[in-house]
Amino acid sequence: MPKIRLLTGAISLAALIRISSPTAAAMGTQQNAVPPPDSGFTLVLIPPSNEELRAVLLTEISRAKRLGRKPYAYFYANWCGPCKALRKSLEDRDPLMLDAFQGTYIIQLDADTWGKKLKGTKFTVEAIPVLFELGKDGKPTGRKIDGGAWGEDIPQNMAPPLKAFFQRASVK
Repeated sequence: MPKIRLLTGAISLAALIRISSPTAAAMGTQQNAVPPPDSGFTLVLIPPSNEELRAVLLTEISRAKRLGRKPYAYFYANWCGPCKALRKSLEDRDPLMLDAFQGTYIIQLDADTWGKKLKGTKFTVEAIPVLFELGKDGKPTGRKIDGGAWGEDIPQNMAPPLKAFFQRASVK
């Protein structure tokens, strides 16, 4: 099992890279810099694995609950323009985006690798980026938002619909 670097130390766990802030290792990147202690939300990058997606999500949902944050599955691709814009706005610590993501636990999944494991799940990735609200059972609640919810990929356009989506979380 690989070692995982956390802000509080290292633990052994099946192929997870933990990120607690967007500073140097934000959405869709695998950089290893240590972020500031708390940004008000958590980003977790899940690299490709042989594990079942639902098992991975259940582990992360448990962690989100302990942190008091609402879990979301985020499907992205490194080649995706809107995904890159979302990542850059968080890396740049844009105040609108930081505010929009408050209280969330974002589980990042590369659509090109994890997308092959979606058969038989309730995830339908028809566009990227896409965020799915997750229920306690590790399944999507039915609520999702994708890059079509905003116009130009700038924080002034992305933050309002993302904030509204995150604030209208269901209780499933």
